[in-house]
Amino acid sequence: MHKFLTTILICMMSLNLLAQVPEWSKTNSHKKYPPSKYLLGVGISDDKTKAVELARADVAGQIQVKIESELEIIEEEISTGDQTAIKSDITSKTKSSVSETIAGIEIKEIKAVKGKYYALAVLNKQHFSTGLEQEMDDIISETAKFINAAREQAAGGNIFNALDNYISAQNTIPRFFVKRALYSALTGTRYGNTNEYSPAGILAEIRGLLTRINIKVVSGDNQTARTGTTLNEPLVARVFYVDKNGREVGVKWYPVIVKYLNGETISKISSTTDGMVKTNVVAAPVGAVTKKGAIIFTLGLSNLSDAFRDDLSKIQAIFNYNIQASDLSFSVMITNNTGDELPELTDLVTSWINANGFNTDPGAPLIINGTVSVSSEKTVDSPAGKQYFVESEMLLTLTDKNSREQLAAITASGKGLALGSRDAAFQKATGKMKVSKDKFAAFLQAANRSH
Repeated sequence: MHKFLTTILICMMSLNLLAQVPEWSKTNSHKKYPPSKYLLGVGISDDKTKAVELARADVAGQIQVKIESELEIIEEEISTGDQTAIKSDITSKTKSSVSETIAGIEIKEIKAVKGKYYALAVLNKQHFSTGLEQEMDDIISETAKFINAAREQAAGGNIFNALDNYISAQNTIPRFFVKRALYSALTGTRYGNTNEYSPAGILAEIRGLLTRINIKVVSGDNQTARTGTTLNEPLVARVFYVDKNGREVGVKWYPVIVKYLNGETISKISSTTDGMVKTNVVAAPVGAVTKKGAIIFTLGLSNLSDAFRDDLSKIQAIFNYNIQASDLSFSVMITNNTGDELPELTDLVTSWINANGFNTDPGAPLIINGTVSVSSEKTVDSPAGKQYFVESEMLLTLTDKNSREQLAAITASGKGLALGSRDAAFQKATGKMKVSKDKFAAFLQAANRSH
């Protein structure tokens, strides 16, 4: 009988305890907060603060689950390839955007029962989604302003300003997808039509602009000059893009790099307001072909992001010119500081002379003497041992033997690095001697003053 009464008492105490536990903690629902308008979260802990945190996390977790499915839809909307980085950015930001809802989650009830705390967290979906709608409208409006400004700038030939606005639009529109994913997770519906302002659409418009940019020869092609002299006429080219109506629009202030065919840079200039670029150059032969020369105008890419450089890297305008033959000959002697001849460098300078269309003859009255010296040196400690770094210079002078007049001078330079040996570093430096192509051609041309 005593055991029976004890059992009855325990059952009554358990029922009494259960009666005190809030119903919403068991059902995750509340008559005041219907699921059509609210998301509910429950947290249970021995610590009050922890219970509140768990309740908020419960709401956030429900949103996170819904966002995961929304991300699949977003990834389908964004193309692959060039959009990989944008897709990754949107995905990571969307996953972390759940934290934005924390400010909207309210703790409506906290109940303590036998040392445990029960917390009820509530998010008003309607209030929160209304705020998201306004934010998304603002983002679309901001993106549209950037796109329209880009189109206007492009129409006026301000390509870099246009690109800046397009890139601003690219950086802005991903925030819309983040907000929309959160909105869809809360409401179950999609918001807005972003076909025109999708990341893929903006990128396609940028590429459409870049693919219509070009550069063409205007004047100065096919001239004839002696090597080392300035071409009689300036080289003139135009940077332009073709608009949708087929009209050529000059690209303003676009950087253009002027080079010889071997890649040596002559100058860097910018286009005028109508896209024109003009420069004067010294005639120098193409490699060992002494009767021809060429100058290449290419579009500068330093102001472009890496993603767009390939679109313009192959665009160029080529100016060809003819080299007049010359009967001038030079004698060559290259020595070190102590007067010892350096045959390898004598042969190197001889090859430079021949490449410019001139002959060499030990008895020629036009004498090119060169002296090689170390301009700077330093040692560098490395795991492999001490390394020597040497910079060397070769001073070349052009003298008329008959008049004893020095006609010109020029300096070539080289760098060398070697482990454990300064002499080896010096040998490498002398073996890598280089000189400006146009300056050396002008150096040789000075011989015409005495003939």
